[in-house]
Amino acid sequence: MGFLERAIRRGVSDAVGKAVGQAITNAVEPKATELVNKAADKIDSATTNVNTQSANTQTGSALEGAFSNFERAASKYATEAAKNMKVCPTCGESTTADKNFCPSCGEKLPKKSIADELVCTSCGTQNNVGTKFCQQCGAKLPFAIAEEQAKAKKDEAVLADFREHLPQYPVWSCGGTDFVLEKESDYCWFSARFDSNFSAEKAVESYRQLLINNGFRQAGQYPSICHLYKMINGSCYHADTEHCFEGDSNTPTIYFNIAEPTGGFDYVKPEPKKQKSFFDLFK
Repeated sequence: MGFLERAIRRGVSDAVGKAVGQAITNAVEPKATELVNKAADKIDSATTNVNTQSANTQTGSALEGAFSNFERAASKYATEAAKNMKVCPTCGESTTADKNFCPSCGEKLPKKSIADELVCTSCGTQNNVGTKFCQQCGAKLPFAIAEEQAKAKKDEAVLADFREHLPQYPVWSCGGTDFVLEKESDYCWFSARFDSNFSAEKAVESYRQLLINNGFRQAGQYPSICHLYKMINGSCYHADTEHCFEGDSNTPTIYFNIAEPTGGFDYVKPEPKKQKSFFDLFK
């Protein structure tokens, strides 16, 4: 497989993913892969019949048209396939429309198929997979509403976990979606996703202020606003926001553990030693 053909396959595959959407990509993957291979072979074969000077222009036009057409074709195919599919609101796995409960997690499935959830309740238009608003009247589609409700339910479950496992810290109330709380042997971490780095940074600033309002403060030999501590019943609780953007600038991660800062929680800077003068020797 040549470089061009590999690039074509990647590009067309991206077009499929963009058109179909994450919810049913796996379900239509076999057919999508077949179509990708056929499109790649056709375009790559066509480029071998043109001279080098015009190849770039013709290939560029062919790729642009192929990707555009392929998005529409994949979206149409996915919508047709979605008539016999449901998506679990809890785990996001797809299954056939005849099932009432998710085979992966046991959660009760929606009564309607994905395609039915894409029918606009305002004007009755059947919309393609991957759309959140009706292409005819602009109303939010039932599938998008159900997706938002499922995300909100999942996020609330994470916050409930937060309250249970991190009761010493103020619960997150600074926005975002797709909450995650993970517990390791000696620390926990929480993350939330935002649409922009600016929003993410503002949220972290707000949570720092929330910590301060709840009695956390800078401490130790090297105090920093990124490390806030609170002593509770002899244990020093620590919230670390220094490394929260190392993984993803739009998804801040805050770390929690029990640890005192360098120098101790009640560190007091020593008084500077008084300089002795020559005359002090004769006292």
